[in-house]
Amino acid sequence: MRKFDTKVQYLKYKVLREVARLAWNDTLLENLFEIPKTIVPGNTPTMRCCVYKERAILSERVKIAIGSNPNIIEVIDIACDECPMGGYEVTNACRGCLAHRCEDVCRFGALSFDREHVAHIDKTKCKECGACSRVCPYTAIINRKRPCEMACKIKAISMNENKAAAINYDKCISCGACVYQCPFGAITDKSYMLDVIDIIKKSENNTKYKVFAVVAPSISSQFTYAKLGQVIKGLKEQGKTILLASHNQGDIDELCDTVCEMDAGVMTMIREESI
Repeated sequence: MRKFDTKVQYLKYKVLREVARLAWNDTLLENLFEIPKTIVPGNTPTMRCCVYKERAILSERVKIAIGSNPNIIEVIDIACDECPMGGYEVTNACRGCLAHRCEDVCRFGALSFDREHVAHIDKTKCKECGACSRVCPYTAIINRKRPCEMACKIKAISMNENKAAAINYDKCISCGACVYQCPFGAITDKSYMLDVIDIIKKSENNTKYKVFAVVAPSISSQFTYAKLGQVIKGLKEQGKTILLASHNQGDIDELCDTVCEMDAGVMTMIREESI
């Protein structure tokens, strides 16, 4: 049974797993730069052109995994170089017509024609205004957008001067849609895992203070290889008091029937509005 939707998610998991393992053993600092070699050993590349680029990208992932980046969503620039340039392109639907409306409407001189009268767009002149696409009678000029741009509904992602993704943080709401849709994993989200590990360890098995695990009913979808009761039981065995957060009382009642049979005193029910 598949545990991860894509290999990008699996790669992210492997980075987080190594960081968590080392942090828990108090050996993270001395082994920080060895994590990429642990994940990509040997000299044979598995994802990119060479192992050196793979490890360079993994090094950036490690930095984000330890929470060193200031923003919740970050673009790994070195990983964002495999997508096509995108923008407006002439497809093979161009019939080489005589009207040349696309050329007439372009104010930047970006349209030209070959000996077969087929249109071509000069990317160095094109301003992505879309005027040529709108007047083409065959809809032969289309706007190819990158997956991250398509995923962002608030238009917070654009391409910078190097044709890499750039996030406008004045617009970004950190929803994570671009993170999930990027096929190369070039956009990722900040981890607060080290903060959680620090809190758990300093509690000294809940003797100094209580550590609560707040879970929502949707947690069950993240563990397709385990039942919800097993997930909650695992948290319980780590000495955690479980807080189930939901705005839907039906969810709470259903999960209470499933989980509270294990230990009626283990779970406290709260509503999201009160958090």
